[in-house]
Amino acid sequence: MNSLPPDPDADIDQPSAEFAAALEAFERGSNTAPARRATADLPPGTKVRGTVVSIGDEHALVDFGGRSEGVAETRHFRADDGSLRIAPGDALDLFVVEAGDQVVLAPSIRAESHAAMRQVRQAHAAGVPVTGRVKGLNAGGLAVDLGGVRGFCPVSQIEAGYCADPSVYVGRTLEFVVTEVEEGRRSAVLSRRQLLRRADEERIRRMVASLAPGDEVEATVARLEPFGAFVDLGGVDGLVHVSEIMHGRVGHPRDVLREGEKVRVRVLRIDAGKEGRSRIALSIKAAAPDPWTGIETRFATGTRVRGVVARLAEFGAFVTVAPGIDGLVHVSEVALRPVKHVKEALSVGEEIETVVLSVDPVKRRISLSIRQAIEGSLPPTEVTVTAEAVGAPVATGAAGPARQDAAATTAPQDAAATMVPQDAPPARKPAEEPAVTTMALALRKAMEEARKKAGG
Repeated sequence: MNSLPPDPDADIDQPSAEFAAALEAFERGSNTAPARRATADLPPGTKVRGTVVSIGDEHALVDFGGRSEGVAETRHFRADDGSLRIAPGDALDLFVVEAGDQVVLAPSIRAESHAAMRQVRQAHAAGVPVTGRVKGLNAGGLAVDLGGVRGFCPVSQIEAGYCADPSVYVGRTLEFVVTEVEEGRRSAVLSRRQLLRRADEERIRRMVASLAPGDEVEATVARLEPFGAFVDLGGVDGLVHVSEIMHGRVGHPRDVLREGEKVRVRVLRIDAGKEGRSRIALSIKAAAPDPWTGIETRFATGTRVRGVVARLAEFGAFVTVAPGIDGLVHVSEVALRPVKHVKEALSVGEEIETVVLSVDPVKRRISLSIRQAIEGSLPPTEVTVTAEAVGAPVATGAAGPARQDAAATTAPQDAAATMVPQDAPPARKPAEEPAVTTMALALRKAMEEARKKAGG
């Protein structure tokens, strides 16, 4: 039996399964917008963060991620003169007061006289702040009116720290956390300190969340320890290890920093600490200019520079020529005469003059020479004078004539004193020739003058 050809108009009003699913998703908004919070997920006391959408005379609409905007009374956000302290676009931290068809939000609960006790109970159960007016002082704290319910805030709970004068709060309207409800007495015990700490913790959490490795911020030195400096980033402390304080070696942080000093720091890393507190590693030297930038210009080859011996090693001495820049004097360059160990010629902390032999900015290395600095500072006669001038045997070699000429120009008047006998032993090899120094010449001259006076 032949089947009929398909009717091209048969499925015009019967959408495919794929199209129906896509249409349903579009109507739910799931394909273009994130899921919105249902009212059932918002019991009274839930803390939400929202953005002010619009402001009327008595109410403000706040987008907090729900299926519809929440409503907050503008009286919560008015200053004493009646002016509003919020504007469209502001981000607010609020609490859910009612979660019916319309979600009602507020920064705190302001108890009404007809339902004050019930509202105080709800605030206590949900941890929502309550607003009350301080009526006066009583034994040990503040007397607070919570819309008909008596509230008491102990002195220890008025401020984050010690409260020196509680009377300054009389007549003011403040927010508190309900810590205890006394049903029989229709009263509640309050704490402003917990609310302040809660706000500080939230502020610190946001600040830490805004930081990332590589960020540079201003900080204040809070306290100094042998291992580093704690700095205040604005409510949370970070640690600058002693090795990260400056370019160069630091014995103790107090040598270069003082408490209360403003410094610029760079965030190195943020680690999770105990009790949910983050540990922030910082660096002052990373935020400072790199001392090796342009090093080849400032310390060109042949430049004479002064420095301080930082440390000694078997192969040489490290000399600090600028903050954060240590150069190496090889053991063969520490003195005019050969030494087995640099400690024979140098000591840590000694100030010396050197000549730059080479600079490698990529490897961050500078090669220095003390020997060349000394040779360059001696008069020509002191540099060219040889062993013959102090009665030492004459060495032979390619440099012989030049050395003899130098000796002739510096020999004393009494030629017999420096004449070499005919039967003198063979000259020692150059390697065995004693080193000639300015001190040796001066000693020789003094001895000759002493002999002349004795003979006279």
